[in-house]
Amino acid sequence: MNTAQVEPAFGPPATRRPWRALIAVLPFLLAIATVIALYSALRDRIPDPLAVHFTAGGTSDDFADAVDFLVLWAAMPLVFGAVIGVLVLRNEAAGVLRWAIGVGYGMAGLFGCLGVSILLVNADAGDASAVRLPLGHLGLALGVAVVSGAVGWLCAGRDRIRADQVAGPSRVTPPLALAAGETAGWSRTVGSPVLVVLGPGFLAVGVLFGLMSNWAGAAGFTIACLTCLAFAGVRVTADHRGLTVASPLVPRPRLRIPLDRMAEAGVQQVSPLADFGGWGYRIRSGRSGIVLRAGEALALRLTNGRVFVVTVDDAATAAALLNALAARARAAAPTAGADPRSGAGSDSGQGA
Repeated sequence: MNTAQVEPAFGPPATRRPWRALIAVLPFLLAIATVIALYSALRDRIPDPLAVHFTAGGTSDDFADAVDFLVLWAAMPLVFGAVIGVLVLRNEAAGVLRWAIGVGYGMAGLFGCLGVSILLVNADAGDASAVRLPLGHLGLALGVAVVSGAVGWLCAGRDRIRADQVAGPSRVTPPLALAAGETAGWSRTVGSPVLVVLGPGFLAVGVLFGLMSNWAGAAGFTIACLTCLAFAGVRVTADHRGLTVASPLVPRPRLRIPLDRMAEAGVQQVSPLADFGGWGYRIRSGRSGIVLRAGEALALRLTNGRVFVVTVDDAATAAALLNALAARARAAAPTAGADPRSGAGSDSGQGA
């Protein structure tokens, strides 16, 4: 039996735009530089250790050496900025890059403003235990975050649709030509820019919450971070078993739609908010799908009339292969003398 590996149907990926990645990481570098510069100017006036954690009433209740404070305040923006910078540089997130850059600017503004506030309230304090952080400083930090986010949104410019995306709302793909007895498989991994950004974002908010209030309350943000990162990407596989969508990190949950449930496969352009009301596993009237980003999606019209989509690159190749394999399975079913629906996919097609 011959086995073939399907080649992509489209040409090279869209042109990278490195300047956008520079724009994305710039506010984090500025936030770090501002905090370090202010500390250098106030070093002789700041107690060591200094107050770094405050209760809801603004009273200091935890302290750290100056070096530990600077390392912590530099590490968080560096990690978050690196995530957004790589995301933008890869340019695989048409429709959400501008959103990601805006959120990044807001987080950088929040980090920088809180770092500056902590240094200012510690300045000239003879005893760090007497330092207080007025509630107005937190309000100012949130206001700076909003303004910074708006600036990032404007600086990011418009998202550009990839050149290899299929025009139009839908297109059915002709079956792939397979020789008798030949099998083929196709697999791609797709990530969610939104969840990749939200994961470190939840972690950053949790750390800030722990510093400003208590670490027990930060546990919820940590769990949200781990959940986002665990499901921030899926592996989409098309082969003789049908369509399988699973996380590359955890074995379950897994979704599988067997060939005998597929009426036709094609390509569709998907907007998460407009078409499904958000990201993740989505269910709407007459359709469902795993929507991790905007743009090209593999679309299946099922035998029950519903539509299932999964956003993934090179969807046309997957659709052509599934159409060929489904047609072969339907042609072979009468010869086999068996019900084509029997025993297919014990863990398959939930919610599709």
